[in-house]
Amino acid sequence: MNSAFDKRVKDVMSRGVVTVRFDAPLREVIRKMAEADVSAVIAVDGESEIMGTISSIDVIKYLKSRPPEDLKKAVAEDVMTPTIHIEPNKTLKDAAEIMIGKRIHRLVVLHPHQVAGNRPVGVLSITDIIREVKNSIM
Repeated sequence: MNSAFDKRVKDVMSRGVVTVRFDAPLREVIRKMAEADVSAVIAVDGESEIMGTISSIDVIKYLKSRPPEDLKKAVAEDVMTPTIHIEPNKTLKDAAEIMIGKRIHRLVVLHPHQVAGNRPVGVLSITDIIREVKNSIM
């Protein structure tokens, strides 16, 4: 019997990546996260290429360290962090090793032929991996 960790990222990832422009006002980023009920969005440029990731933790850290008036001027780029990515044909074991090593909770999945272009096709979260582990042992 195969382990959950032998599954491919493409079979487990969430499709339909929620994106914002890197120059979008932070208020728009927060609104989009809340409306989509997601804990992170991907900041992209005008060509839909990845510029960074913005998690709910990134937003909270930014807001707690700044005066309230900074919210009016802040844009996605002020809050985003570098994006770590993975190809869809990699295994969940590969993904878990990256997440553990980098101490992160999600990876952006890039199409294998578009890795150089940095266009996202999905997101794999640690929660997705845990769900697969649960399904394989229950």
